[in-house]
Amino acid sequence: MEQQLQKLIEEVCRYEEGTPQRQKALNNLLIIVQQFPGIKKDGHQDYLEALNKTWEWFCRSIHKFDNSKVDSSESLQITLTRWINGYLKWRIKDLYASDSHYTISLDQPISNDEGSKVTRLDILADSQGGSTSLDLLDIKIAEIQKSEKKTWGERVAKFIEQDTGNELKRRCIRNNAECNCQLLAQRLLLTKPSHKIADIARELNVSNQTIYSHWKKKCLPLLKEIGMKIKD
Repeated sequence: MEQQLQKLIEEVCRYEEGTPQRQKALNNLLIIVQQFPGIKKDGHQDYLEALNKTWEWFCRSIHKFDNSKVDSSESLQITLTRWINGYLKWRIKDLYASDSHYTISLDQPISNDEGSKVTRLDILADSQGGSTSLDLLDIKIAEIQKSEKKTWGERVAKFIEQDTGNELKRRCIRNNAECNCQLLAQRLLLTKPSHKIADIARELNVSNQTIYSHWKKKCLPLLKEIGMKIKD
């Protein structure tokens, strides 16, 4: 494994960007690297987006990886994993930072358990004094946001599974109807743990890069569009 990794990294760096030789070597390197068990995982619903950005960065920046500084006590795989995780960690942080911009209206009317229309502020009212401390308010808002996001995520998951209008299924790669956005969304988003792109590519007899490109350029934008419609 170590010699193979070293050889592929050197091969990628040997060829100019955009050449078929570099792309071939890069594809072979990605197939191995994406299966590293130490790649950072996270439970965020958009984790795969952060991971995809990381692989894009990896493809652009692998020539900057200085394997001459690899500690003799560590394997190249461990050092390379740490390098990748260093970037992935910040992309995951970006996801949670984006979540903090999600706001809700405390005056928006909702139905309580009895079916009456009340506002969120009514629910947050302190039973002892009629006012809510800021700390409790923050906690309650976080609870509401988490609940609403879970409900929205469940609706998106249901849409993916049913796909009644075949919006996802008809977005497939050329000459392979089985490799479509519904299947990829099921395997990459709904399955726990999610499948690896390399495994899906092997099963469908499609190149790793083809699936990655289709997922990024066709499936993710479509899913975001569907998600926004469902949220509205």
